[in-house]
Amino acid sequence: MSEDEEKIVRLIKLAKEGDENAFEQIVSTYSSQLLRLVYQIVLNYSDSEEILQETYYRFFLSLRRVKAQDPYPFLRKIALRRSYTFLKRRKREVSFDEIGEIESNFFVDEKNLELKEIYEIAYKLSPKRRIVFILKEILGFEYEEIAKEVGISETTVRRHYQLAKEEIQRKIKGL
Repeated sequence: MSEDEEKIVRLIKLAKEGDENAFEQIVSTYSSQLLRLVYQIVLNYSDSEEILQETYYRFFLSLRRVKAQDPYPFLRKIALRRSYTFLKRRKREVSFDEIGEIESNFFVDEKNLELKEIYEIAYKLSPKRRIVFILKEILGFEYEEIAKEVGISETTVRRHYQLAKEEIQRKIKGL
């Protein structure tokens, strides 16, 4: 076990015993990673921070069940599920201006699309297809990983991804 892993295990044990400082250190260790992940899904900084706060609150409530090991996979699962719930409830428009002109690896009729174009079209998908598509296509998650994190079967993930891809390709060809 590395020094960092030992430190995290120690912090989790202390946090379980009620040490607020230890919990805050765990939060600060993973905040930037989780904020980046959530932001790539919801595309709004203040909403991302709110989801992250809820993630840490839920993590705190379930701290007794957390094993004394790296809590990142557990935190990531909570954050992704909170992001999905947020997407289902979101009613307002999203600004894609901050994304910029970054090339992606997504092609339609041999045309390489910019990340901004993909997000603009992906945000017209249903929340479940959208989160599956973003996790797979933009963030590079594997099907099995998405299924585990979002809480649906791998077959369902594959189906949502395929339907999302087809819908996006239809919308791009229609432009």
